[in-house]
Amino acid sequence: MPALMATAEYVTKVHAICTRTGNLANYSFRKSSNDNLVLLGETEEYEPLSRAAFYKAMLKERVKEINVEAEEISSKTKRSNA
Repeated sequence: MPALMATAEYVTKVHAICTRTGNLANYSFRKSSNDNLVLLGETEEYEPLSRAAFYKAMLKERVKEINVEAEEISSKTKRSNA
């Protein structure tokens, strides 16, 4: 029996729009701090972003992490010196 291939008369490709720049969104940025691998949600958990906006958002997240780690180290140093 020959393999059947689906055919379509028309195909409509829908693109998301970046919420920060208004350009086409290539990425879904996860806003939630939930560590679950799979997380279902709409605008509360994810945000469609363009490439530039995504990299900027990732950079902000990394800077936040670095600041938190620096504060933890600082507070531990203060406690040990007291």
